[in-house]
Amino acid sequence: MQRKIEEQTLQDLTQKLTHLETTDSLDAFLKFYDDHAIVMPEYQLTLHGQDEIKSFYREIFHRQNIITFQRQSHEFIHMDSTIVEIGVFRKEFMDPKSDTIISLQGKYWMAWQNQPDGSFKIKGESFGFFHSIEHPESLIVSMGKPQPDEADLTLERDTPFELKAYNALMEKGVRTRDGSLRSQFFTNDASVYPFADTTVTGMDQIKPYLIAYSSRGTVTIDSIMCYTYEFEQRGQYILEYDMFKVKWSVPNYSGRTEGKGIRIWKRQEDKSLRLYREIGTHNHLQ
Repeated sequence: MQRKIEEQTLQDLTQKLTHLETTDSLDAFLKFYDDHAIVMPEYQLTLHGQDEIKSFYREIFHRQNIITFQRQSHEFIHMDSTIVEIGVFRKEFMDPKSDTIISLQGKYWMAWQNQPDGSFKIKGESFGFFHSIEHPESLIVSMGKPQPDEADLTLERDTPFELKAYNALMEKGVRTRDGSLRSQFFTNDASVYPFADTTVTGMDQIKPYLIAYSSRGTVTIDSIMCYTYEFEQRGQYILEYDMFKVKWSVPNYSGRTEGKGIRIWKRQEDKSLRLYREIGTHNHLQ
């Protein structure tokens, strides 16, 4: 019963937050976020803390004259005082510069933290789209800094050795383009929310999806970093804010890709960790 009450409360808060964005009510909108919240939008470099979140949304509010905006929650994952809300959204807005109407459909995650007074605030957020975006630069705001490397974070947090080991094995799976190995990270009932695609649920879908994704083209992975930006342990779960950087090459061309996301690891009976839910987003590189 208590969980149902909390979930209804969060649904109501999400609808209020959506309304505040629709009406450009920035100050009231920002009150929903924890002072140290981590926000990982598609294409945008990670935002950390109220100042960066305010700078981003102030500009996005200015760029988007919202016509309609709906969010629909699909799932709540309870992790002690943290509840992760997962859902879908549809947004339609007018671009004031071009007078064109733009439609976006996608998925969102909100990690809500129960406060001492019983209220909730967002301490983590990520959202992406079910489709590619023609002009992703319209969705980013420069923060004047690059995505940090793993070495930049070493002195700031003590990442568990366990997560470091899993990330190292992930690097191997990507470098060798081994989709079968990558699928072994997930629970049988996992759900993956990938970049520019719809949700992939259950091992019967995840394994063939990763095998097909890993075998596309003739790409060589020249270097890769998979690493933890922030994390918290909550009972049988670990909530990880992860990042990655990849350098790759194809015949006569080379490039790089980087991004971030949120993972929910779940402790198994054999004490290992498996990915229960994962959302991944990319950064738009100039």
